[in-house]
Parts: sequence; structure tokens; C-alpha cells
Amino acid sequence: MVTEGGGWTAIQKRVSGVVAFDRTWTDYKTGFGNPNDSYWIGNDVIHQLTKRSNTSLYVSITLTNGTRLYELYDQFSVADETNNYRLFLGGPATGTLGDSMLHTGDLYLSGMSFSTPDRDNDGVSGGNCAAYSRGGWWFNWCHHAFLNGPWSPGSWFRPWYPTVYDNKQIKETLMMIKPH
Repeated sequence: MVTEGGGWTAIQKRVSGVVAFDRTWTDYKTGFGNPNDSYWIGNDVIHQLTKRSNTSLYVSITLTNGTRLYELYDQFSVADETNNYRLFLGGPATGTLGDSMLHTGDLYLSGMSFSTPDRDNDGVSGGNCAAYSRGGWWFNWCHHAFLNGPWSPGSWFRPWYPTVYDNKQIKETLMMIKPH
């Protein structure tokens, strides 16, 4: 609660592979997991928390060597289910992690709909990034940022490219939001 002045709500946390993130649309809609270990708060809740106010997004990845990297996005909101939980993200983005969601060329995530293995809304024709990557996310021609991949070593590709290339480096991930 002391990060950047406190008042944050954690919407995603991962500290182990106990909770699988290769889930259905309904699971991501309502949320799953255990807040003390690993969880997704639910897309309906994220929409409710971000629909009426200017909201910031704080993303952090703690590496296995104990280094904690972060990126702060000034604007973050998620549309409702009828709009496939479309992501709206704005800058500036600042921090030590590097911007892998906003200024990434063809893989720019703002404006992308949420996808799950059973509900393909990504920018790839003839493919499903969520099924291929085994987790739900806002995919655009797959990803440079993807914090919901499979935890097992070597299976989670490009969680936060180019800073974090695979999950062998990851001890914990965290996504938090707060109104400003």
C-alpha cells in the first residue's frame, strides 16, 4: 500500500504456478485464484473499477534475483463484456521495466479486445494467440507483454519483451490500479 502513494487495488498477482491461468472466458470474466498467491480479480470488476474515473496502471515484475522492475501507465480502463473488455491504455509510461504494452509498433495493445483460449478476439486472422500462448490477455498479433502465461519453466514466452524474455527470470508479477 506504500507504492507510489498507496491506494492501489491489485487486479492480477502471480507468485507460483499453483493457479493455472489457461482459463475460459467465464473464468476471466468473474475472476479466479487466491489473493494470497495467484489470481485474476475478474474483467467485470476491472471494468467497474475503471469505467468512471481516470485510472493508472502499475505493473511490476520481481525477478528471481530479487530485483523489482515496474512500469506505470497514466491511463488505464477496460470496457464492458459487450465490448469484449477492450483495453484503453495511455501514457506517459514511466519506470524501470520498459513499455511493452503501449509503444510497441504492431503489437500496440491499447484498443485490443480481451481473448481467451475459448474466445478469440485478437488481431490474428486464422489463429488464436490465447490458445497458442495458453492464457487470457489483450493480444494484438500475439504479444510483447503477457503476464498470464503458463508458469512452468520454458513455457511462458515473452512475458515482458525485451526486458523479460521468459519466465525463468520471474519470481512474481503484479498489476495494480488506482484512480487519480
